[in-house]
Amino acid sequence: MRGIVAMMLAMALFVLNDTVVKLARVHWDAGQILVVRGLFALLLLAIWVGFGGFSDRVGMIRHRILVLRGALEAGIAAAFITALGMMPLADITAILMLAPLIITALSMVLFGEKVGWRRWSAVVAGFCGMLLVVRPGGAIPLSALALALLSVIGVAFRDIVTRRIPAEIPSVIVAITSTLGTLVGGTLISGIDAGWRPVTPDLVLLMASAAAFVILGNYAMIEACRDVELSVVSPFRYAVMLWAVLLGIVVFGDWPAPVALAGIALIGASGLYTLHRERIRRKAD
Repeated sequence: MRGIVAMMLAMALFVLNDTVVKLARVHWDAGQILVVRGLFALLLLAIWVGFGGFSDRVGMIRHRILVLRGALEAGIAAAFITALGMMPLADITAILMLAPLIITALSMVLFGEKVGWRRWSAVVAGFCGMLLVVRPGGAIPLSALALALLSVIGVAFRDIVTRRIPAEIPSVIVAITSTLGTLVGGTLISGIDAGWRPVTPDLVLLMASAAAFVILGNYAMIEACRDVELSVVSPFRYAVMLWAVLLGIVVFGDWPAPVALAGIALIGASGLYTLHRERIRRKAD
């Protein structure tokens, strides 16, 4: 029960972050958002490191696996936040839920893992669900779709890399490298953008809250996955779609079309079935 509650809380916090960032995207470019949010996140993480007694492990941020993961985080954040300003919250969240399916496909390509026809069918069904959500030729710009897909592919690679992080590296140190990666990426993007927009107190408050949501969401995710049966807890990550649809309606007035809701349901069902098959495969091993 602790893991399930923590997972649903993590999903709610991540969608709250996305909602706040989408509100800020009306006024700021993606690079400026990443920089300001990253600075607040680093401040909060520094407090966590100091009071948590992790100061002697900060040097671990130079580990090559963490550097790679930080670079992936930079690309994911830049692509996602740019796309977030051009499409509804529920739609881009649904596309992001393709990550477990893409990981399944990459596992075969990169690691030679045997993927049966059932899991391949789930991958194809999830892709069809994505097409129902974005409805090619509809209102979503092709550039936004491309960026959203790029971000979900980045998430898949990031999660694969995360599995290889040594157990002795604390989660807070991993969070620092992720934050540094997005901060560096935001700095590079802001140099390409047409200069910074005015920094107002309300926007600064939005970015401070976004940083808090991200850090608390990551902590809740860690708690959700520790000392629990992952096959029981993992399906509840799809609660993110419920939060995204609700906040999209309440905050932005974005009512998903019936065909988009069907696509969201198809993506969720495909992901849940993939998790089910993974559970069966592990029991067989």
